[in-house]
Amino acid sequence: MATLGELAALVKGKVVGESNLTITGVSGLDTAQAGEISLIASAKAIPLARESKASAFIFPSNLREFNFKGIEIDNPRMAFAQILWYFHPKRVYPEEIHPSAVVGKDFQHGAGCYVGPLVSIGDRVKLGAKVVLHPGVVIEDDVEIGDESEIKPNVVLCAGTKIGKRVIIHPGTVIGGDGFGFEKNSQGKHIKVPQVGCVVIEDDVEIGSNVTIDRATTGQTVIGAGTKIDNLVQIGHNVQVGKDNIMVAMTGIAGSTKLGDRVTLAGQSGINGHITIGDDTVVFARGMVISSLPANSVVSGQPARPHGEDMRIQAATGKLPELLKTIRQLEKRVAELEGKLH
Repeated sequence: MATLGELAALVKGKVVGESNLTITGVSGLDTAQAGEISLIASAKAIPLARESKASAFIFPSNLREFNFKGIEIDNPRMAFAQILWYFHPKRVYPEEIHPSAVVGKDFQHGAGCYVGPLVSIGDRVKLGAKVVLHPGVVIEDDVEIGDESEIKPNVVLCAGTKIGKRVIIHPGTVIGGDGFGFEKNSQGKHIKVPQVGCVVIEDDVEIGSNVTIDRATTGQTVIGAGTKIDNLVQIGHNVQVGKDNIMVAMTGIAGSTKLGDRVTLAGQSGINGHITIGDDTVVFARGMVISSLPANSVVSGQPARPHGEDMRIQAATGKLPELLKTIRQLEKRVAELEGKLH
């Protein structure tokens, strides 16, 4: 528990109402109970907030006229996240290697590491301090994992993968599997090209469930610091991802493409291989990027084009049945006029 005043101090917000009001938890507007605090991110949420049982709210200053009690703050979503962490702090794991774990030769680890049940660790693996390996994780030879990283159940880190500090990898993800490289011989058979590079995941990256990031053919596939990757994303061999990118579910990036910093790829984006995407570019959902984009591009569509242009094309497409009907009427009228002229 905490008082409203204590929570306001935590997030550096302003108390509106009783500072000593006891807050027992945090929840959504539709599920909150008496004693809990909830979030009003914008005016759209006001009708639901009026029906909510929450005792207090986190809200922006432009909603003061609605007389809500709680915490007034410029960034209510960030404050909501901080208060969620307060009531649901990150679990602390004991320092131990579970007896069922299988550990290879020359294993090195820092202080405070937790290795869970049925973890498989290859030869020459290095863990930093306070690394957490959940049950069923497979770590192949020569993998390195930085301090305070957390690898969740059934993740596979293939040989030579390098993981930075404070990285979170969610269940079922495979990092460093072979890239999709084949050449066709004179008999039309597909011959595998050896994939002998590795994957480097830099600091503060979070990778969702069932993501696949392929090792490089030679050299490195790189995911830049601070990048956040949603579930079910595929990243091909030799891709270079800059810092602080966002990739939403079911995005696919073909091999050898380079992404700048702060690129956003919305859900089901498809990115062609061997192209460059400039800094601060946004690709809208289901956008199919087939050629390089300069910095600050905002694109959508298939193929992707400037978003405003794509919206005009979509609007015109919706009028096609009406336009076709008009064309048929005009063709009929022209034929009648031609008949009269003859």
